[in-house]
Amino acid sequence: ADSPANWPDGSFLGYVRERVRSPLLELGRSVTYRPRQVVLRQGEEGQHALLLLSGHVKVVVATEFGADVLLAVRGTGDLCGEMAVLEHRHRSASVLAGGPVQARLITAAQFVGFLERTPEAALAVARLVSERLRWANIRRAEFVACPAPIRVARVLLDINSRRLSDGVPLSRSEIASLAGASLGATEKALRTMREQELVDRGYRR
Repeated sequence: ADSPANWPDGSFLGYVRERVRSPLLELGRSVTYRPRQVVLRQGEEGQHALLLLSGHVKVVVATEFGADVLLAVRGTGDLCGEMAVLEHRHRSASVLAGGPVQARLITAAQFVGFLERTPEAALAVARLVSERLRWANIRRAEFVACPAPIRVARVLLDINSRRLSDGVPLSRSEIASLAGASLGATEKALRTMREQELVDRGYRR
């Protein structure tokens, strides 16, 4: 069927129709990654894009102050590493497997060539980048306008709405990083939400 129903809404593969998706899934080579394995490394040249077929990854930036910052979590159907490929620049972040991951590793030449031949795929990439920019702008506005408990709650809602909570171990410090909140404020917010039976917590879950 010419429908994106088999791929999550909001993912790159969910944006394109079957007639585009099928040749796209033939690009590159099949790869698998074990949990916590570095998939793409910050500072390297953007020679590949990664198309996630199953599993989830974490986008992490190593800062000059020695602390790693979790920027985002990407899941099934998502695209990673496309910015460095399209800009011909070094990678601005690392991508780590959050669990077992299956993907297609697509060379820069294959990826760019496919976008040039396939306007629908190019439009899907533009839409993906636009939505990520919108998400980043919302987080920036919330950082200024919203107290930490609200930022933590909204990050949890966002992860859950994109069905990224299953099988993605997130520590309290990683949730704090996504919310732009201190660890203490995040722990207090999670404790309050648990007392109100709004969340259920387990080890790194």
